[in-house]
Amino acid sequence: MRARVSLGGISFSGVSGWPVPHRGTGGNEWVTGRCWLYCRRENISVLWIGPIRAPRADGDLYACGQCIAELVHMVYEEQHRLDMPARRP
Repeated sequence: MRARVSLGGISFSGVSGWPVPHRGTGGNEWVTGRCWLYCRRENISVLWIGPIRAPRADGDLYACGQCIAELVHMVYEEQHRLDMPARRP
């Protein structure tokens, strides 16, 4: 069974798996900023993917399309790993 990834207000391309610009109301808009996930690039298009809470700090988590796609891929890989039957010695 394939995992269903839900990142509020973010639509994904059925072809590439990358997030696509939201159409309609209630979605996240692409903004220029810093990716808070893996690449940490600055001055690129990013989407808000949710709030983050750390000791003594709260913030907004933004990520670029490439890092969001990688996060979704990792979720699918983990789901596949969990769905595989256990190996017997």
